[in-house]
Amino acid sequence: MMECCHDRSQDLVFSLDVATALLSSMSSTFNEEPNSSWLSPSSGSADVEGINLVQARLENQALRDQIAAQTHLIQLVTHQLATPLTSLSGSIQLLSELDLTPEQRQEFLEVVQQQVQRLQNLLQDLITIRDVETGEVQTRPIKFSIPALMDEVIAAFQSCPTVYQFSPDLPEVWGDRWQVSQVLVNLLSNAVKYSPNDSPIEVGAARLPSGWVEVWVRDHGLGIPLADQPRLFERFYRVKHGDRQHIHGTGLGLSLCKLLVENQGGQLGVDSTHGKGSRFYFTLPTNSDSSTAKGFAG
Repeated sequence: MMECCHDRSQDLVFSLDVATALLSSMSSTFNEEPNSSWLSPSSGSADVEGINLVQARLENQALRDQIAAQTHLIQLVTHQLATPLTSLSGSIQLLSELDLTPEQRQEFLEVVQQQVQRLQNLLQDLITIRDVETGEVQTRPIKFSIPALMDEVIAAFQSCPTVYQFSPDLPEVWGDRWQVSQVLVNLLSNAVKYSPNDSPIEVGAARLPSGWVEVWVRDHGLGIPLADQPRLFERFYRVKHGDRQHIHGTGLGLSLCKLLVENQGGQLGVDSTHGKGSRFYFTLPTNSDSSTAKGFAG
């Protein structure tokens, strides 16, 4: 399959080069002084040919971009699969040793379970992203309460000390309740994952001057280096720093959050200081007719 894509890419490059040369030749012809030949019946067919060449060039470029994007995605997925599969392979081989103690055998079994869970999370995130992008997951917006939804989501996190900061005049929001819940699950999961044990997580929401509602999740954990913040919502991007080498993830959670928030018409952002914590926030409309751009206050 990859070989076929490679051959097709070469054909596209050749076609693009030929089209470019022809367009260049046509350009020099059109720049010449007009003469009687322009009035001949063949001038119409030349114009059509030029338009077709331009269209072919654009289509070829679009196909080349698509192939490049697919190749990049395959490389990223392969990289994400390599680590858990290597760990699984090594642990399974060690489990076949006859002289293992029960404690050692249990330790390797736990590694296997962790890596299987990691692969399942990766697969689930990829499926969800695909379903949202292709429209398989339908958006069903309704009016709902953010504090009530936050309570439901936090209830699933055991022993998570939480501080609530909701404005008293907070209106209901308009959006797909399930999709917004997935955003909160991801943000809260990250807040717990990157925070010290028993460190409180702050959650809240307030009405913006634009009329939209801003929802946030704040932690006092590792924070994000400034250089990594512009790429934080890219698919498969993970911060590489010594203070989080032991923390695993798929690198898809925040890109999925961004996709789901934008599906509601809002925006997702972050304020973070390395070593002090992060505040992730997103905006939601309060009715179906909201027209304020993404809801951020100007």
